[in-house]
Amino acid sequence: MGAAMPAKAAPPPSPEHAVAASSGTQPRRLRVGLFVDSREQPRWVAEAFSRVARAGFAEISLIAVAGEPATEPPALWKLYDRMDRWTFARGAQDPAGRVDLVRAVPHRKFAQLGSLALHELGLDLDVAFAVGRFDDGLLDGIARYGVWRFYFGGGSHEAGAGEALAGFREVAENAALSGSGLKVRLAAGAASRFAYQSWSRTYPLSAARNRAQLLAKTAAFAERALRELHRSGYGWLEQCRLFRGPEESRVAYPGTLELARDVGAIAARIGRRGLEKALNVEQWFIAYRFRESRFGDARAIPPDLRGFTRLTPPKDRYWADPFPLAMNGRYFVFFEELPFKAGKAHISMVEIDPVSGGASQPVRVLERPYHLSYPFLLEHEGQLYMIPETARHGTVELYRCVDFPRSWKLERVLIDGLRCVDATFHRGHDRWWLFANVAAKGSRMYDDELHLFHAEKLGGEWTPHPRNPVKSDARCARPAGQLYWRNGALYRPAQICAPLYGSGLSINRVLRLTPTEYAERQVERILPSRREGLLGLHTVNRAGDLTVVDAFMRRPRF
Repeated sequence: MGAAMPAKAAPPPSPEHAVAASSGTQPRRLRVGLFVDSREQPRWVAEAFSRVARAGFAEISLIAVAGEPATEPPALWKLYDRMDRWTFARGAQDPAGRVDLVRAVPHRKFAQLGSLALHELGLDLDVAFAVGRFDDGLLDGIARYGVWRFYFGGGSHEAGAGEALAGFREVAENAALSGSGLKVRLAAGAASRFAYQSWSRTYPLSAARNRAQLLAKTAAFAERALRELHRSGYGWLEQCRLFRGPEESRVAYPGTLELARDVGAIAARIGRRGLEKALNVEQWFIAYRFRESRFGDARAIPPDLRGFTRLTPPKDRYWADPFPLAMNGRYFVFFEELPFKAGKAHISMVEIDPVSGGASQPVRVLERPYHLSYPFLLEHEGQLYMIPETARHGTVELYRCVDFPRSWKLERVLIDGLRCVDATFHRGHDRWWLFANVAAKGSRMYDDELHLFHAEKLGGEWTPHPRNPVKSDARCARPAGQLYWRNGALYRPAQICAPLYGSGLSINRVLRLTPTEYAERQVERILPSRREGLLGLHTVNRAGDLTVVDAFMRRPRF
């Protein structure tokens, strides 16, 4: 692309070109240009811009191809990648596989670039996307809303083999998180801004699986960010956080010695993980404590669970997701019980004696042909309801108690056709809210992305929030129990899902919760004490004077 000449500077957005809604006018569709190094692009890139082309708020006005040949990876890298995929991603479609972008993405105009100035194409673009090794410096001034590019890692544009190596360095270095997102440069020489940011938990045993998870999710970012631009206009871009760092970092395939060292470290990690699983039973268990609110924050959890009574399951199952219920001076805890051989869980219950602190034997209270977990409880209009997680069935189901505690009737399917994990309900002053994590299309990762829904009635129609997902961060997105009020502020517990699923609890203060906006700020992190053998915490709930949590541990198998 070195022969192409830069474009003339485009004027700043003017009122007649505004895309954000204004009174009495319908915002027009964004005109997006794709500038790519070659026609052959990764499958995830084609998927990303196919979504944009199908969206009602944008169109692909141009695909311009520089005609550079794709970089051929070294033979040793191809061997490692093939073995890695065979071991950890066998049969799965590789999102990094190459496809013809021009055939895959609907567009208005195609250009094969040569020794011409880009402005000679007669372009009228809102957004210019640079993909692959295309020199994005040539695009300054060509589009009203700047030059956009995907990034992986910390935010630098990874020139060279960057996208092909997405997520590899994090696996090699056993990093807890793998980052990706979108950057935009609004003018020549200006610092880039983050138009979208996301963090996923690194899959530490396989670069191929980590890359596949990362790319499948990243394919959704262009549509999301352009949707926000269409809604909010140029002012939104100016408010996006500045990127402070080198704009470009040269990324190359690792050499023979470096790759051997990295693969050796990954192989040793795989071996240690296999030995851990062979020698230990990995279990979630329940812990509880009675404490009156007047003696301080009743939800305060010491890292070593001091003062909590532990309820440990037999070695053939785990107990997790506890939800307490206070009823007529008695206390009950409903939870997920998963016998390992069954491969799916049901909902069980124990009664806790507030005087002795002892617990009854578990009683199975709800079972379905599919997996149940996270038995969210609520009382409404004199009725007791349970909404267990039924994500594997693709539903959110409302059950009404007809004979406490063993008999529950399916009252209504609140959401159908969507896999929502850990659905958490909150009654606002004028509507109900549902918080749940949903995986991006094509992804199997449910820990990263928080979605909101709202309805006027519990059994009514649920409307997705227009900014879904409202958070994309494995460190603080996935729900971890009931929302609660403290000193006039609303708090949302969330799971810390890096480096492990359920590594700890993130307590977030809700700042804005409306049908068009959501904002929260993390105010506390609760991490378990590894010295006490605790490796995770991922639920906290309270009813009356009873606080319940669950925790993760390893017990010797023999």
